[in-house]
Amino acid sequence: MFTGIVQKGKIQAIHPNEEGWELVVEMPVFAKIVQLGDSVAVDGACLTVTKVDEDKMHFFVSTESIAKTIISHYKVEHEVNVELPMQPNGYLGGHYVLGHVDATAVVENINITPTAWFISIAVPEQFVKYIVYKGSIAINGISLTINEVKEHIIELCIIPTTLDKTNIKELSAGTSVNIEFDILAKYTEQLLLKRNV
Repeated sequence: MFTGIVQKGKIQAIHPNEEGWELVVEMPVFAKIVQLGDSVAVDGACLTVTKVDEDKMHFFVSTESIAKTIISHYKVEHEVNVELPMQPNGYLGGHYVLGHVDATAVVENINITPTAWFISIAVPEQFVKYIVYKGSIAINGISLTINEVKEHIIELCIIPTTLDKTNIKELSAGTSVNIEFDILAKYTEQLLLKRNV
C-alpha cells in the first residue's frame, strides 16, 4: 500500500522480451534501501524489484501491465514518479493508494498561471462514478485532490512544490496518464451493491 507522496526517478534502460519488459530505474536514494522482492510504485503501478545494481532498481513488467498503463510510452531518460510502500510508523501524507492502475486517461488542457498549473483530464466514462469533488485521486502515482468536476472531465490544481517533486511538468495536452481511483469509493460501491441484493 502506498500514499501517493512520490519522488522522481529516471528510466535508465528498457529491455523488451517475449514475456514483457525489464525496466531499469535510476534512483540512488531508493536503490540503497530496497531489497529483491520489494514492491515499488512507478508512476502509480506497483512493480516488484528483481535486481538492485548500485543506484538502479530493476523491475519485470508483464505484457498486461504494459498494455494497461502508460509504461508502454516509456523511453530512456523519461522521468517517473517513484514511491516505496507505506511504513506502519510513517505518516499518511496523501491517501490510500494500492498501486493497481484502474485506467489510463488523456490530458485535455493545461492552464499555467503564476501560482499553479490547472490540469484538465478526461476520465473514461465507466469510472465517473468514483469521482468526487474535493475527493482524492492518484495521477501517475501522485495523490491529488479533485478541484472541479464537469461531467467526465476533472480539473486538478498543481502547486509549485508538487511540480518540483514529480514528473507533472512533463505533461502536455494529449499526454496519457495512469489513474487509480480512491479505494474508499470502490469499497462503498460494493457495500451498497451487496446491501441491495
